[in-house]
Amino acid sequence: MAAIRTSKTDLKKKKKKKRARIPTPTQSKLTKEQREFLDYKDIETLSKFITSAGKILPRKRSGASHAEQQQIRDAIKYARFMGLLPYVAR
Repeated sequence: MAAIRTSKTDLKKKKKKKRARIPTPTQSKLTKEQREFLDYKDIETLSKFITSAGKILPRKRSGASHAEQQQIRDAIKYARFMGLLPYVAR
């Protein structure tokens, strides 16, 4: 019987375990300002939740809860409808 030889390169080829990312909890901009209601006329606050391309930030990036994200979405959509916010940035 022949013995199986392992070379140094075979030993180095072992895959390293990837470390799991620990997500840092982000606090919502609404909870920082202690706001309960978000108005569609408040363009300064709404613009914090929009990217430079005009897209609404996801919950993971904005740190908003589900209910807060719904308020943000509705306020941004209504502000766009009223012409206060652009649909698409140029």
